[in-house]
Formats: sequence, C-alpha cells, structure tokens
Amino acid sequence: MKLAARILFLAGAIGVGLFLLRAAPRDVVLVYAIEGAPRPTGLEVQILRDGETVRHAEFRFARGAPAQVRHPVKLPDGRYTLRFRFSAPGAPPASLERPLTVDESGPVVIHLDVGDR
Repeated sequence: MKLAARILFLAGAIGVGLFLLRAAPRDVVLVYAIEGAPRPTGLEVQILRDGETVRHAEFRFARGAPAQVRHPVKLPDGRYTLRFRFSAPGAPPASLERPLTVDESGPVVIHLDVGDR
C-alpha cells in the first residue's frame, strides 16, 4: 500500500511539474522579415491572446525599416495573433495579421510583405 501511495504521489508531482513548465513563459525572439516597398518608417506590433493584448511594441526607423527587426519577448505556450500596423511617408497606414503558436523557445521568423497591405 505504501508503494502504491508513493507511486501515486510521484505521478502527481510529475503531472503538476509538467503543467507548471508549460505555463511558464518562454524566451522567444520574433524576427519580422520585412519585404516590399515602400520601406516603413514605423512598425507597431500587438500580440493578442484570446482577443486581449498581452504585449505591445513600437519601432521607429528614420531611414526605413531594415530587412529584419528582432523583438525578444517572453510568452507562455499557446496560440496568439500578431497584429501589425505600418506607417511610411506618402503612404496611408496599413495593417496585417499573422497567427503565432508558441511551443518552444528560440527565434520565430514572421514574413511581412508591406506591398500586400
């Protein structure tokens, strides 16, 4: 009986540990690969989960955005929506959305063609 109780306790502890590990935020680097023209001078990013904003960032570029913009964040596992808003001189502001699933740490490249706005 004691052995069964120990095994049950150990299985429960492993289950709780796995649950807490999945709920802990991961270090993720979102790499926005910006393609197309005109090159945006402003990029606003909203990271949404279940329709609620969990992160927000704004990037400004005096001479236009580089080909890649790195955005380090901490996010728990799950599905997100990335909402982008671009601004460029002489062009109306434009928006894009992309899905994101976080299930591991590391870089995630998101291709953004500003010509498809």
